[in-house]
Amino acid sequence: MNTDIFYEYYGREKNDLESSVMPFVILQKIDSDVHVILISDGLCRLYAADRDEVAHTLENSIYTTVHPEDVEKVSSAMVKFYDEGSLNIVFRKRRNNVFRSIYAQGSSFITDSGDKLHIIWFGDVTDIVNAEKINTYYDKMTTLPNMSAFGVLAEQERRRMRSKGIIPAFVYFDIRDMKAINEKYGFSRGNGILSGTASVLKDVFEKDAMARFSDDHFVVLTGKRHLEQKIEQVNDQVLRNPMGIPVQLCAGIYIDDKGELDIFAAIDRARIACKTIKGDYTRKYHVFDRDMFTEYRQRRHVLNHFDEALENGYIKLYYMPIVRTVTGKICDMEALARWMDPEKGILPPSQFIPVLEDNRLINKLDFYMLRKICESLAIQKQLGMPLVPVSVNLSRSNFEVCDVFDEVLSIVNEYNIAHHLLTVEITESAFIKNQQFLANQINRFREAGFNVWMDDFGSEYSSLNTLQEYSFDLIKLDMRFMKNFSLTGKNRLILSDVLTMISKLGVSTLAEGVQTKEQLRFLRDAGCDKVQGFLLGKPMPCEHFYQERIYNGLQYDDFNKTSYYDKICTIHLDPHLLMSDLGGFFGDTSITPMAVLEFSNSSFRILKANGAYKSFLEEIGQDKELIYNDYYEWYRTPAPEFIDSVKECLSSRKNESIVNVVENGLRISANISFIAYDAKTDTGAVLTIITKLDSPLPSDVSESTEAPKAEDTEESETEELKPADADEITSDETEADEEGSAAE
Repeated sequence: MNTDIFYEYYGREKNDLESSVMPFVILQKIDSDVHVILISDGLCRLYAADRDEVAHTLENSIYTTVHPEDVEKVSSAMVKFYDEGSLNIVFRKRRNNVFRSIYAQGSSFITDSGDKLHIIWFGDVTDIVNAEKINTYYDKMTTLPNMSAFGVLAEQERRRMRSKGIIPAFVYFDIRDMKAINEKYGFSRGNGILSGTASVLKDVFEKDAMARFSDDHFVVLTGKRHLEQKIEQVNDQVLRNPMGIPVQLCAGIYIDDKGELDIFAAIDRARIACKTIKGDYTRKYHVFDRDMFTEYRQRRHVLNHFDEALENGYIKLYYMPIVRTVTGKICDMEALARWMDPEKGILPPSQFIPVLEDNRLINKLDFYMLRKICESLAIQKQLGMPLVPVSVNLSRSNFEVCDVFDEVLSIVNEYNIAHHLLTVEITESAFIKNQQFLANQINRFREAGFNVWMDDFGSEYSSLNTLQEYSFDLIKLDMRFMKNFSLTGKNRLILSDVLTMISKLGVSTLAEGVQTKEQLRFLRDAGCDKVQGFLLGKPMPCEHFYQERIYNGLQYDDFNKTSYYDKICTIHLDPHLLMSDLGGFFGDTSITPMAVLEFSNSSFRILKANGAYKSFLEEIGQDKELIYNDYYEWYRTPAPEFIDSVKECLSSRKNESIVNVVENGLRISANISFIAYDAKTDTGAVLTIITKLDSPLPSDVSESTEAPKAEDTEESETEELKPADADEITSDETEADEEGSAAE
């Protein structure tokens, strides 16, 4: 074998990587040969052997040191690893004539020179696996204790330190921009950074108490002496990771010189100190001081009074309406928590929800809110009020502490609430880890009849892989999309493309933070299916909806037509999506007039229209104020030829066209496509694409037809609209409606 073809590290880079305390190996495979490129000092320590011995074992005799029962598992995992670039396995390896349980995770990456390398991180998890405490007390990935175990260990360590005159210090570490690292380099390499960081902390702080709290957060209890130098050392070691990923940590410090606080209160202070410099990349650490006491006291108030607030009903259920863009009516409600504290007054969600999430208490709030929602729906049902589907946010930590699906199912069934009336919202950030697990959970909810939405898409580092790998009913766009919205700015272009992309996947969309009519009109015509924001209504106590059938001037949707509306919502006015062999208006698809029209009682209502179609309406003499205003209730009656073609389209469900139809002095050709039909209300929806628009010849003008009024088209009014398969449609939709009613 010619080793010259293998990749090599040189000089300082090689020295830095080899001297790393992180236990890893970098490999390269060419054809069927695997060659060790680099081994770290950390791996030599783990193997209790020198570099040459470790290299020989990895290249030639790896399976002779693996437990016989694990050889096949390791062999198949390695083959898959080299093909797919991801490794995650626990196996037993012999060391000093004793088998140890080793956790290995790996990923592949491409060097600047184009060579493909494979990196594997290792950790000894013998004590964890053998004690079967991996889920209770330890974090498997990093082999560090978790938050629960740290509470016990830190209390013991603090007493020991004080007995020896050592001043304890709590250090809270946060890996900066971890979401961006996962987005850019992939979750597998991101997990390597987490494991590597844990290895560095173990090396620098040696026998000090430490833990992985959650995600990219770590805590260490150590002595005050030389603390700043140790934090600098941790940053330096982590930055020199073998994948060359630029990683920085920030740290918050709480000096526990009085010993008056419990362990988690001390950690809270260190966390607050860390939070204050998270956006300041010039600072690596910050010490908790008196200026931070206000935030600290707020956090402690939440933690000390949370259970009391649940027991006494201080946390109230509020609803915020969600409006369907094509109807302008309420189609869903979002459940929101509002804390009415007898001492502090109203606590905003931003003041208590992050605290509950940080301390793994958010599941108690989420399930409390779920019960309140079910109680509210039961009351609405008893009063004969419209039963509007309600969405509830389930925090990602819920999935780590219990079987969320079973908990939700138990509560909903206890109140006999139809599953389609509850929508589960999962925040986008939940998908940065446990991907397959969450995919299974989503499928369980959807198979049981619940809708599943992804919340806050675009809030930070959105991954398009998330849209590809999971099955959602709706994507909820973060309100930041609308924050700096302008009709001519980059934000508008980006938002339009995002809506188009999601529409191509066949998933519905909802935009938060709608505050102006201009935003609403843009979203409606750009293909956004649902919206919410202060323009449409602020959050109100759920009791408000027991008394009024109309909210803020808005009516409730016709929920018997939900499937009909859903089909309309899938239509996006993007000529490149819809124009195939038709060609564009004047040969340019970017200015092709397009609209979704609803046909009922021989009249048409515009549901959504692009700018070119609105210009066309101006040309044929329609009122400009109606065109550019909220045209939910604006009906118009076009030329008889167009009406006949729409009727034929709805009957046959096949494309129809009109050629050279004259309306108000213009000769029009258009293509008409079927979208949806509701048999109960004899209402249909079609997509209209105008393919040609000309001024008629002089001889045509005398025969031109103005848009007829409804009373002038007696035949059109009396002719009943019945598709060829109307009976079948009616039967199917009736059965679906009956099933929905039974469930309610």
